Amino acid sequence: MKRPSDYANQTGELFEDLPTTDPPRKFKRPSAPVWTEHKANFIQRYLTLFIQITKHGTYIDGFAGPQRANLENAWSAKLVLQIRPPLLRHFFLCEQSAKSFESLRKCVNEVARPKGRTIDLYHGDFNLKVKEILNSKYITEKEATFALLDQRMFECHWGTLQKLAAKKMGMKIELFYFFGFGWAKRALAGVTKNTDTVKRWWGRDDYPLLKEQKTREEISDLLVDRFKNELAYKHVIAYPIYKREHNNIVMYHMLHATDHDDAPELMNRAYRQAVRYSQKLAEQLTLLREG
Repeated sequence: MKRPSDYANQTGELFEDLPTTDPPRKFKRPSAPVWTEHKANFIQRYLTLFIQITKHGTYIDGFAGPQRANLENAWSAKLVLQIRPPLLRHFFLCEQSAKSFESLRKCVNEVARPKGRTIDLYHGDFNLKVKEILNSKYITEKEATFALLDQRMFECHWGTLQKLAAKKMGMKIELFYFFGFGWAKRALAGVTKNTDTVKRWWGRDDYPLLKEQKTREEISDLLVDRFKNELAYKHVIAYPIYKREHNNIVMYHMLHATDHDDAPELMNRAYRQAVRYSQKLAEQLTLLREG
């Protein structure tokens, strides 16, 4: 069984711990809530755990600008750049919005840049820039590589996922793909024109089934199946991201796709840590309100 150290050589309630037996191993979907404003903290914690073992890594963010200007702690790119020790060596950050790109540029200029670290910024559509990024000399078979795809609406094309998944012959680029269930059905209900946009996003012509007959759980299971069978990832788990504290509305499913046998356990631990972080902030906010 491959372990995270192989990369160095070659490239609220809490849910139950994952099993530790040898393959075949089954990983349970978590049930405790991480809220939308804390999803960046979730990603940061996972990468921190992973690179403590690999001692290196490359990070791709296809939609890297801030999604909410008033919540910088919800900005994934900023939090990942701040990970210490700075073992992530190479960053590829893409943003299409001119305003968000300027915020991203400012953020990059303000963070420390340790020796050996590279940060490449791309202003434009990630679906068009991804080929250039993947041609980088830094994305090799031996380099642990992660790609965050925190899209808004129908931004990330299925063909882009295929390019990312096919880049490496061995251990695939690890994906964090956000499916916005909170907006998808509402947006799909209004699609009468520009259906090509939706087809590129979904990658197939059967996207109407998402609005006609699929529940959130069914859509999640369908995506997990597609990531396994069409993109050929070994492990795929969908993590629910809730709208806010004391709210049962799921806004996103974050699909974590990886070939690494130990990655789901690390993600499970990061999710528990993010839950505790969310709960701690909620308690502090309650005390402030009562005070």
